[in-house]
Amino acid sequence: MTARGAVLALLGLAAAYALSNFLDGFGWQAGLGLVAFLTTVLLVGTLGFRMHPEDAVEEAATAIRDTAALAIGLVLLTAAFLTALTGGHSPTTT
Repeated sequence: MTARGAVLALLGLAAAYALSNFLDGFGWQAGLGLVAFLTTVLLVGTLGFRMHPEDAVEEAATAIRDTAALAIGLVLLTAAFLTALTGGHSPTTT
């Protein structure tokens, strides 16, 4: 994962989030968010970083995939730690 991919992914997500807040309740909100994400990634990648369009999308996708894998790994590690800490019992207070 490169820093360019992370920057592209964050800018794309920010554009999609801003558009979704602006179009709150609009039926095409998710589709337009995806369009905003891809448009931002392509424009910043090709004009800002001087990349080929497919390389910009690939680097953004790699950054998102790596971040998701890290988040899933942390969730699984936390679940294993809490299971070991509680001895496999539910920590309810009744």
